[in-house]
Amino acid sequence: MEDVVVIGAGLSGLTAAQRLHREGYRVVVIDKSRGLGGRLATRRLGSIAIDHGCRYLQPFADPVASPLPALLAAEVLRPWRPESFELSSDNALTAVPPQVLYGAPQGMSAVAKTLAVDLTVQRHWLATALQPLPRGWRIEGQFLGEAQPTPPETFEARAVIVAIPAPQAIALIGTAAQHHPELRELCHQLQDVTFEAVITVMAGYGNQAARLPNQQGTEGWMVASDTHPTLRWLALDSSKRTTPQDSVVVLHSSAAFAAEVLEQSDLEPAGKTLLTAAASLGDWLSSPQWMQVHRWRYGFVRRALGRDILSHAAIPTLVGCGDWCQGGNAEGAIAAGNRAAVATARALG
Repeated sequence: MEDVVVIGAGLSGLTAAQRLHREGYRVVVIDKSRGLGGRLATRRLGSIAIDHGCRYLQPFADPVASPLPALLAAEVLRPWRPESFELSSDNALTAVPPQVLYGAPQGMSAVAKTLAVDLTVQRHWLATALQPLPRGWRIEGQFLGEAQPTPPETFEARAVIVAIPAPQAIALIGTAAQHHPELRELCHQLQDVTFEAVITVMAGYGNQAARLPNQQGTEGWMVASDTHPTLRWLALDSSKRTTPQDSVVVLHSSAAFAAEVLEQSDLEPAGKTLLTAAASLGDWLSSPQWMQVHRWRYGFVRRALGRDILSHAAIPTLVGCGDWCQGGNAEGAIAAGNRAAVATARALG
């Protein structure tokens, strides 16, 4: 039996697992995906790295819990200084003061790989049910890969951390509600959490000078909008790289646009629509050499839980965490992971 099983290898789950591992607990992380990091996602086309999920990290309100010093010292992150602009609903572009941002030269997935160092991670493993044991939990699931020998169909642990999107956490925690009625209360609380979907477009422009008309400097650019009907955010992603080979732009849709096209089987027309909308910033944006499109069902938290972690005093060995706890995107996910680790260590005594 393990001390802790962490379900979900996203930013929050890896943060919790790494902290508990360093404190001496036996920890196993399980995740249904083949990669690590969840929305810390980097797509690679040959030697080109493209961040199509989490875009960057920002300074933390709690410096003690911040992973930034270690990630900067290891050169996983470095300061990213794009010129920043705000896009209005009628396509007017206004320069805004720059923010303190940190990008990953090798892609944001490098952050996840660093957080996973020395951890035992079982990938391609989908958790389907939780069953209480006299002194812990049994996690039932299904291996989705093709490895030999096949991993076990169950894991057992003294404590469980559920670090997956809230809708998925409801389904999983609900499987144990017949044994612990208190879990129905947790599921009811999770139902108040809502997300905004996002359609991400990755577009390459070769060696073209991918500049905006208003741009003054040479360290790239970033455009954000809270009011545009189609566009939420776009940036010259290649400006994060040490030696960019091609100009690459990453674009995130508005929540309203994503809701309209989310279930379409072919997202290429949606991608072209987004690039056409972005062409108000420069005609060249509508004519990339290549384009890829990705959908994020749980892109950004719209309504957070409003608590540091998901927990119940009667069941201290089951904890939930994610950016959906207090919001805050990547920084919120890390904060929740740290708090989940503290609560779990306290429960294990």
